[in-house]
Amino acid sequence: MKIAILAIAALVGFWVVGAILERFQKRPMGASPSSHPGARPEQAYTSEKPQADPLEEACRVLQLDRPFTTEQLRAAYRQRMSQYHPDKVSNLGPEFRDLAESKSKEINRAFDLLARFYR
Repeated sequence: MKIAILAIAALVGFWVVGAILERFQKRPMGASPSSHPGARPEQAYTSEKPQADPLEEACRVLQLDRPFTTEQLRAAYRQRMSQYHPDKVSNLGPEFRDLAESKSKEINRAFDLLARFYR
């Protein structure tokens, strides 16, 4: 009798562990539980990173450290635009043009924000 109970418990345990492993293998590596299909927003972690400060984000985009001068801001803008200007990749594929266009828009927004804030 004890052997039968142990065998049943082992089978149930094996089935539970298998189901759990199968569920986690369907989710991509590094994905949070809230990022899998069917997850509800309230299941998201509450300890997620807060939104970055817009000025800090703009400095990150332009690779600028604070404090900086207006000349340093302009130089950083020119340097980043020379890397990502859409005209530089006009002869490449559409995915490169799209990437260059989105990066140049991001650089322009960062420059405009910092230029307005530090006038």
